[in-house]
Amino acid sequence: MDSLLYFVWTADPILVEIGPLSIRWYGLLFAMAFMAGFYILQWIFKKEDRPAAWMDSVFITVMIGTIVGARLGHVFFYQWDYYQNNLMEIPMIWKGGLASHGAAIGIMIALYIWSKRVSKKSILWILDRVVIVVALSGLFIRGGNFVNHEIVGAKTKTESGVKFMRNYDDITPNDVQQVTQMSVYTDDNLDRSKLNEAYNELINNDKYADVIAQVPNRYPAQLYEAIAYLLVFLILMGAYIYTGVGALPGFMFGAYLTLAFTARFFIEFLKEVQVEFEESMVLDMGQWLSIPLVLAGLFFTIRAWMLKNKEASPS
Repeated sequence: MDSLLYFVWTADPILVEIGPLSIRWYGLLFAMAFMAGFYILQWIFKKEDRPAAWMDSVFITVMIGTIVGARLGHVFFYQWDYYQNNLMEIPMIWKGGLASHGAAIGIMIALYIWSKRVSKKSILWILDRVVIVVALSGLFIRGGNFVNHEIVGAKTKTESGVKFMRNYDDITPNDVQQVTQMSVYTDDNLDRSKLNEAYNELINNDKYADVIAQVPNRYPAQLYEAIAYLLVFLILMGAYIYTGVGALPGFMFGAYLTLAFTARFFIEFLKEVQVEFEESMVLDMGQWLSIPLVLAGLFFTIRAWMLKNKEASPS
């Protein structure tokens, strides 16, 4: 059912189920992001001959800062109107709702505390190194969003794009059941196995071609963002290994903020709004939150370069 113009995406967000326990692709990719980051940061610490004891503490600090910051960022930036009346649901991250801008803020606050208590060094020292692995983490996390059929791109006005078949704003399980005449429920509960069978019938049987054609084509914005973060990672890692900018306090941190959130700002134009109030905004919430981070990035990058030139100039 795929064509040269569009791709039909039906991946099941759940990798495997063992009784009541389910392992999701998003969770697996999230874990892989932390593991990849751990080994890269460990390599950096060894290269710079830093205490091995710092590694575990900074890893836990970044993990806590990421999860808490991402959750609170979603709560306060996107859905405070709901959570202010449902405070007990704020810790329920398994229900979904994480914001990358909140994660960035959470990591900075957590690493400020870590720098004061553990390294006794300027926070810029650890930020310059952590942002390398944070950029790589974005690749894994946006890949997880793609598998989850979430944070989808806006509808295209062309025949190209991705049809997110599990984006229930476009086509619901009830729609799939009605079209294929295959029950997707067991005792009024959505049955994952039956739903997968119905999806297979829908996309593999040519008689449903007209039905699939009615599902909107969307930009694969998650993949655009994942590729952008991979490029940022390669730039930062290359700069750290092959140039001396890693020794300029704040340069790598500023470069990450500038590159990552500039990319985020422009990719947002290709995304579907996440919450209803964004529909009336000229720029969406993600773009408004990106602007101060880009400006902060430019400040730290320029500041680091000016300090380098000042130290190099004769007194």
